[in-house]
Amino acid sequence: MTTTPLAVEATGLVKVFGTNRAVDGVDLRVEAGTVYGVLGPNGAGKTTTISMLATLLTADAGEARIFGRDVRREAQAVRSLIGVTGQYASVDETLSATENLVIFSRLLG
Repeated sequence: MTTTPLAVEATGLVKVFGTNRAVDGVDLRVEAGTVYGVLGPNGAGKTTTISMLATLLTADAGEARIFGRDVRREAQAVRSLIGVTGQYASVDETLSATENLVIFSRLLG
């Protein structure tokens, strides 16, 4: 039996800001080659979770791996594997999503 490698694997992710527990034990498994959406109301912890997976924030508890690389111990390797842009991070609103990604990739080397 073959198994599909995991693009994202998170177990028990937690992030606290002061008295606000923004992310409370998120578990996530996303197989490579799939499209996965993160949905929820404002304040649900979506952006904070993605920021931890993208190495932009450090989790207060839990573990996460991107294509098998630990986001905490192998942050630079994770960054070389992924790209993240916000919903409204367009350089030019008239450009397509692909064109914006090309611009950001060139800007970031």
